[in-house]
Amino acid sequence: MKLSQMVRAALQVSDLEQSKAFYGEVLGLTEAYSEGTAEGGNMHEFIGMPNGVTTRVCILKQPDFTAYGMVGLFEVKNPSPPSLERSSDGCNLGEMCMVFYCSDLDEVIRRATDHVHTIVCEPKRLRVRGHIKQREMALRGPDGEKINLIEWDPNEAISGHRPEKWVGEPE
Repeated sequence: MKLSQMVRAALQVSDLEQSKAFYGEVLGLTEAYSEGTAEGGNMHEFIGMPNGVTTRVCILKQPDFTAYGMVGLFEVKNPSPPSLERSSDGCNLGEMCMVFYCSDLDEVIRRATDHVHTIVCEPKRLRVRGHIKQREMALRGPDGEKINLIEWDPNEAISGHRPEKWVGEPE
């Protein structure tokens, strides 16, 4: 069996426009790979909702990047799914965290000030296995979804230079 790169994370969101603004204006996912209302068919089965729900969809991606690593936003109404009970400032069992490379964490902080979000961890250097590495941060989006940003030029990552392979400076 073979498995591809992750195609996309699919998020159930309470307000599609608010989430599109956050992912576009804060994280730069501005290109709509696919957008519209899912009508007919059986999408409701894949998201575990009853037939007849209204599902608005917007799958966002980074311009100029391939159609992998996208973020799919799904606003489901009539009925809406329940919200998860979770700790907003820590981690939760079964919780997924989306991880992205980002060239400038300070710019993310500036852009996020006008959007609903929670900072879990301000940008700081990762310290692991006796080494000090690149800066990282963690935040939550409009519906509490967790996002980890690693300060590393995405173009470097595409060419194979990744911070996971960099030992870092000794502590």
